[in-house]
Amino acid sequence: MLSVTLTAFCLFVPAQGKGELKVIAKTPARIAQGPVVIKSAEQLAKLQSTEADKASAQLAKMLKVESIDWTKQMVIVISGGTQRTGGYAVEVKSLEVKEGKLIVNWKLNTPPPDAFVTQAFTNPALTILVDRFVGDVVFEPKSPPGAGKKLGGQ
Repeated sequence: MLSVTLTAFCLFVPAQGKGELKVIAKTPARIAQGPVVIKSAEQLAKLQSTEADKASAQLAKMLKVESIDWTKQMVIVISGGTQRTGGYAVEVKSLEVKEGKLIVNWKLNTPPPDAFVTQAFTNPALTILVDRFVGDVVFEPKSPPGAGKKLGGQ
């Protein structure tokens, strides 16, 4: 009975005890239009229009983990928006629990001015596997810098 209580308790308490959650695994793949929080195989399957077991197994392979335990873990997808070139990357700065909410602090890293980059529109993203959090998840910033700007010619 004690282990069941502790397991349930861990779902509500930050993994490191300092108000932060730990990233278990990550991939630069964008598995859904972000930002989004995925808390079940069924939700993942709906986003990808496929079967739950298949979607979960494919994501586990991308994250290089044996499997995803949806009772103890969840997935967060962060999108850096559409960019004019390659060389951009999404980085999670912190996962912090404040006032009962999980705050996902992230940033979009830009390529250095002299970098050789792909001359094509790109969609940088980051998909992370974290300990399950029960409560609201807030993304800071809410959208990538420059979101809503026209990327075409003029």
